[in-house]
Amino acid sequence: MAKITPQKSSTLQSIMPWIVWGLACLFYFYECLLQVSPSVMSNELMRDFSVTSQTLGVLVGIYFYSYAPMQLPAGILLDFFGPQRLLTIATTICALSTIAFGLTENFYTACIARLMIGLGSAFAVVGTMKFAVNWFAPERFSLLTGLMVTIGMLGAIGGEAPLALLIDNFGWRHSLIIMGSIGLVLALLIYIIAKDAPNHPNPHPTDAADTTEEPLLQSLWALLKNKQLWLVATYGGLMYMATPIFCGLWGVPFIMFKTQLAKASAANYISLIFIGWAVASPLWGIFSNRIGRRKPPMLIGCLGAIITSSLFIFAPLQAGPLLQGLLFAFGVFSAGFLSAFAIAKEICSKKYVATGLSFMNMMNMIGIAIGQPAIGFILDRYWLGEMADKVRVYPMKAYHVGLSFLPLGMIIALLILPFIRETYCRNIEDDSN
Repeated sequence: MAKITPQKSSTLQSIMPWIVWGLACLFYFYECLLQVSPSVMSNELMRDFSVTSQTLGVLVGIYFYSYAPMQLPAGILLDFFGPQRLLTIATTICALSTIAFGLTENFYTACIARLMIGLGSAFAVVGTMKFAVNWFAPERFSLLTGLMVTIGMLGAIGGEAPLALLIDNFGWRHSLIIMGSIGLVLALLIYIIAKDAPNHPNPHPTDAADTTEEPLLQSLWALLKNKQLWLVATYGGLMYMATPIFCGLWGVPFIMFKTQLAKASAANYISLIFIGWAVASPLWGIFSNRIGRRKPPMLIGCLGAIITSSLFIFAPLQAGPLLQGLLFAFGVFSAGFLSAFAIAKEICSKKYVATGLSFMNMMNMIGIAIGQPAIGFILDRYWLGEMADKVRVYPMKAYHVGLSFLPLGMIIALLILPFIRETYCRNIEDDSN
């Protein structure tokens, strides 16, 4: 048997953090793909399950009904049991539920499958961040968060035009079965390769082994009493919800109706939002670290997202470079909110970083869970009775009223921002010492 030389061992130790964290990022990639996938099969789902837009909104939004309330339990479990086993189980749940969704012809079974996909997906973001905390130095957290989102947005891009092409060739049911099978392979890789933390003593004080020093309920109560955490989480929820609501269900049919583009072409337009996120996410982290402040990216991103979303929703634009540029710019500006995750990490105890981040992510999902069916309800209220291939066709006024929910939420986020404390890229525990 060949011996591992010190040089090879050193090389393995240097790349192992990236391998472990990269596998977790692939799960986030997979989760983002599953999250937005209904946007390119909305007409097929309404036709095959014989449902209206409001009911479809419930089917799609039910993902977040399990995702959001699971955030706090997911964070607590990750802090105490480590991310490797939990991400393996979560990926398996997502994969099997995706296969079940593709096989069922019963609407209520589809809802349960979508609910279970949301439950498994609840561990993706915080689990990946937990790996980043355990395997990397603290000053890399903001950059790693941006890179994680870049990888996730590539998954969301895969859930638009590429998935639309797959559905056109194999149908939506077979496409979901293929996606579920890929998820099972990923779960096996995480189980075999990933580890909770390096074998050598963890240099970072956030290791789960240290979390037994304080009673869980006492620490959780202290976390929930943190007003700054509530403020930054509410800001994050209002900022983030616009992207998954628009891209996850209503963006493709809206662009198709507004510009008369085919579904695959409209999906390409929506993909530009994800490309903007993918390009800008790590750059916002670098910018924040360079200036030593968290709030400027949040302010610039919020203002830019309000302006660009208002223009592509309400302005009488046709297909072309201007609309494409606005969608891309919206993605770039929306990604500025990611500094809110760094603030959430920095205002919480290092011992319960996953729990604090999961609370932040829970608030992100609550807006989506409310917004998806609400917009579907508004669309149905403004429906004039027009049908095409057994699918309701909504007038532009319906889209204008329904989608106005998105820039309005970001305006409220802008009003909250002045009350959020600047952390200057330092943990509050460091400042108190």
